[in-house]
Amino acid sequence: MIDLSKHRIVDLSKMLYPGSLKVNGEYLHGRETRRLEIRQFTYAQDKMLMHWVETETHIGTHVEGPSHYKNTLETISEIPLEIFIAEAVVLNLTALKPLGGKAQPITATHLRNVKRGDIVLMWSPYNGDEAPYISPEAAQWLKEKGIKMIGVQGIQVEASGSVVSHVTFLGNGIPIIEGLENLNELRRDRVFYIGFPMKIAGIDSSWIRAVALEPL
Repeated sequence: MIDLSKHRIVDLSKMLYPGSLKVNGEYLHGRETRRLEIRQFTYAQDKMLMHWVETETHIGTHVEGPSHYKNTLETISEIPLEIFIAEAVVLNLTALKPLGGKAQPITATHLRNVKRGDIVLMWSPYNGDEAPYISPEAAQWLKEKGIKMIGVQGIQVEASGSVVSHVTFLGNGIPIIEGLENLNELRRDRVFYIGFPMKIAGIDSSWIRAVALEPL
């Protein structure tokens, strides 16, 4: 059993601000480029307040399942729960700086600390086109290593215009976590990761509340 008194809990999830969310009489307009709307209503039977939520599966911190790549593959709710909870290796790729404004590839040489059965969490301080990307060779290496899942912050899963890494991961039952935050706040290179998807039949991906338990 994990003793929480001996761990620091680090929230790795983005805060989402719906375009229609009203706080103290003022609207907080979206920080998200994808649709996220909430509408409050009063439940008729007991007069309590509830919300309708209109959004998509790929928003905020979310995990993509195999059926995101091909609809004949597993949906996110069909994947065994033990995939979403495991020891994770944290890879700091700050040294992989863009050259001439161009992103650099992540290769197998950057993955030496990865063990079989790991959840692999990668981060860098770069954004957009300057963020390093997972090369097809690195994706294949991780697949053959036998990782459980891959998660990114400031990392592109693909080179521009490619889907090869998605195919390698999702086509082999390796979910992809996108939209992570605060990996840079972790002090250790190994933590215990938890991030379960919603149990909704048929969806390709799901929003998650991702957390790390970091030994003190």
